[in-house]
Amino acid sequence: MGFEVEGSQRPEVCLDYVLSARSHALYFLPHFDRALQEEGIVQKLHVVAHKLFQTPSALILPGANIEMPSALQRLVTEVVLSAPTPSQYYEFVQQLLSDLQRRMPIRVKLSREEVSQLLNQLQGLSFFEVKKILTKLIVETGSFQGTDIVKVAQAKREIVSRSGVLEYFSSEETMEEVAGLTALKSWLHKRKVAFSQPEEARAFGLTPPKGILLLGVAGCGKSLCAKAVASEWQLPLIRLDPSNLYSKFFGESEKNLRRAIATAESLAPVVLWMDEVEKALAPGRDDDSGTSTRILGTFLTWLQDKKEGVFVIATANDIEKLPPELVRKGRFDEIFFVDLPSTEVRQAILKVHLNKRGRAPDEFDLESLANAMEGFSGSEIEQVVVSSLYTAFSHQVPLSTALLMQESEATVPLSATAREKIAALRTWAKNRAVLAG
Repeated sequence: MGFEVEGSQRPEVCLDYVLSARSHALYFLPHFDRALQEEGIVQKLHVVAHKLFQTPSALILPGANIEMPSALQRLVTEVVLSAPTPSQYYEFVQQLLSDLQRRMPIRVKLSREEVSQLLNQLQGLSFFEVKKILTKLIVETGSFQGTDIVKVAQAKREIVSRSGVLEYFSSEETMEEVAGLTALKSWLHKRKVAFSQPEEARAFGLTPPKGILLLGVAGCGKSLCAKAVASEWQLPLIRLDPSNLYSKFFGESEKNLRRAIATAESLAPVVLWMDEVEKALAPGRDDDSGTSTRILGTFLTWLQDKKEGVFVIATANDIEKLPPELVRKGRFDEIFFVDLPSTEVRQAILKVHLNKRGRAPDEFDLESLANAMEGFSGSEIEQVVVSSLYTAFSHQVPLSTALLMQESEATVPLSATAREKIAALRTWAKNRAVLAG
């Protein structure tokens, strides 16, 4: 039987009670991690731990990523609770709906497919968060139906964003929007089932895929591909922004990475997109006190031993800044090099962007335009289309091949301004990576 000790919100009162108690008990101390920075509390906690070690009693400090002071680490046993399974989420939601129906009339209308979608969206949330989200939606409208799943996804996105290091995406891009990259698409297609059915894959003698590294010229579709994979595999996409990892306080940067990893694992199955990974894992500078080295070590250890259910897509533009440990064979399942698009692929990219903006590609001379855009990246081709549309709109004339050609001639592509850098990148990738196209 549990009870609350009066005044125990104050850490020192709480520990004094435990020291004076004569009976054996389990002491549950929520939010106590906030007091672990106080030297006096740490010393008293050390005394308490030694006393309880001689008895069947114990302290329980709940929380995620609690940083224990070095003086207490050898006295602590960490217990990691597994995330709820889909069936446990299902039972919890059923019980929640039953409790609400006893208090108010509500209408629940979900197909079997929508139930599955809802359970996927709940993955990674605590039961408390599930209760708060669903109760709010149902109380506001008196019902819950398929269209409300979008609102659950939005609420989940806000919860993930509170971590400060991750961003939750609702990916709407598809592989049809990714022109070229046929070798990469084929590789991903073959591994889709193995990732979604890891037990069956292992029984077949396969190891479920863990991730890929996409190297290449900026603007050639690496980020688009990450979004398309999540959409194609029907998985949530979360982005780790390297700029959010680093903190001026000692140890906080590594803590941020561990928190991001823990969040990603709690949301599994999920695609974790590490954009411009070289910014997070570049070799240490003279002024970072070894932080980047520790972050690299933490990431490599996790990547080597990580759990199933998190497919990592790391993208990088600058190979010179990537540590050699990261590109060593075995870190990722494969390293792909994304080069500038060929003439044929440039035509396909033009088709994609004209279609997206309500223009019929057959009305344009795509072959001549693709030839004129030699050395253009996919993003530069898109910008030509967008800029031409602005010109057409301002002059109140239809978009034409001539306008597109005019805009392309006024554009200086990255391949011209960074010719030596791109040549060096191609040379490096020749025998170290697989051509994605």
